[in-house]
Amino acid sequence: MSKTAIRITISLFLVLFSLKPGLFAAPPSTKSTLVTYPKPDGLQTSANFTVRVNNSPVWTEQIGSGGMENLHVANFSCSGPQAITVVASSKISKYKIGPASRAIQAKVNGRELNFTISGPQKLYIEIDGLPALAIFANPLETHIPKNGDPGVLYFGAGTHNEGEINLKSGQTVYIAGGAVVNANVRGKNLKNVKIEGRGILNGNVRIYGSSNIDVSGVFIRNTSNWSNTLIDCEHTVYNNVKVFSYKGVWGIDGIDPVSCKDFKINYCFIRTRDDCISIKSMGRFGSDTVKNINTDSITVTNCLLVGWAHADGVTLGFELQGGLVQNVLVKNCDIISANGQGRTGGHSGFSIVCDGPSLVQNIRFEDIRIENQIEYKNLELIVTEGRRYGTAGPGNIKGVYLKNIRWANANKPFVIAGIPTNLIEDITFDHCFLAGKPLSGINDGDFQIEFAKDIKFIAGKNTQQVISKE
Repeated sequence: MSKTAIRITISLFLVLFSLKPGLFAAPPSTKSTLVTYPKPDGLQTSANFTVRVNNSPVWTEQIGSGGMENLHVANFSCSGPQAITVVASSKISKYKIGPASRAIQAKVNGRELNFTISGPQKLYIEIDGLPALAIFANPLETHIPKNGDPGVLYFGAGTHNEGEINLKSGQTVYIAGGAVVNANVRGKNLKNVKIEGRGILNGNVRIYGSSNIDVSGVFIRNTSNWSNTLIDCEHTVYNNVKVFSYKGVWGIDGIDPVSCKDFKINYCFIRTRDDCISIKSMGRFGSDTVKNINTDSITVTNCLLVGWAHADGVTLGFELQGGLVQNVLVKNCDIISANGQGRTGGHSGFSIVCDGPSLVQNIRFEDIRIENQIEYKNLELIVTEGRRYGTAGPGNIKGVYLKNIRWANANKPFVIAGIPTNLIEDITFDHCFLAGKPLSGINDGDFQIEFAKDIKFIAGKNTQQVISKE
């Protein structure tokens, strides 16, 4: 053996045997790394699934109200390709790895499901009649704070019963992987606050009148009230946050920007009983008067959304109780399901429900996949009389651009409905598809349209249809 070959062999040996506990790395040729986390006391181990990643066990939790509403979760961090093995409690006959757009193919061997992912991502797996399994393959953490660092409220692995956390400006709340914090988080008139980590927050978040809020990496589980409510805040980021709401019937949305400006929701997983993401404009919130009621520059990108019981994937509304709601972009998202009735006859994959006097304008939905599990409607653009939740009267919807939207369920309607005094105006369908076929006009789907004008379809290079229904 040459001296060069000997040096390479020794180097590989040192790399493989210098790994920290809890860290598994495949041989350097695969360039993959895995970080796993311990089970916190008091949480329930899955009775339906065990998970291995690169042949290392990943603790898998069972959480929920029981039965099919339970969510089973394997949460870890990684880089590079990961070989995943899911072992179910019974022989596997059929499975679905969501989102479908990933086109992940697996091999089934009795109770085992084997597949590979290219790197960090979130998956929603349905196997036979078992509750769903979520795979949270997080990116590796960088710049991890230490316990005792100035301005850091640090929660290490284990269970922490805090009741309520009152945030301070300049503070970082760090929840480590393997930690669970039982608390609601509250803040008002803050600047420069972070909530981060790979651990679990059992509770909800409410922040008012603040700026530069950064929430990243944590898994938030909630059973009452809106899960994440940001009111009159500026420069907010939710990145790689996982949200699961259960038990409560109504009013447990996932993330609600209320009269916010410059709000980004990116790479999040949300499965909720009420709307996954609900963008609102409100003049008052509880005892607080909102200083700037306008809602402006909201972006939702790269999210995986599961509307469980009474839920859209993304909605603007209901509460649009004044001011402008404008410059909203929803892009590159997968909506696995939308379910439940409501005050407008049923939820949809995504929607604008203008129940109040706001002017909604310059809204763009692009590169969105809505899968087949849609109970009532594919799309809903509605102006109400303005009194379903508020008392201030109707508003307006003008300028909604839908590009490369793919609806899988051809049997559900598209509802575009204003009222006689407040028409819906300027709606464009640009290269959109229904069950794989281009939408070139209202005859290509079940379009239920009234009190609307200037609805355009672009289905080919020179194809355009303009309709008005008043």
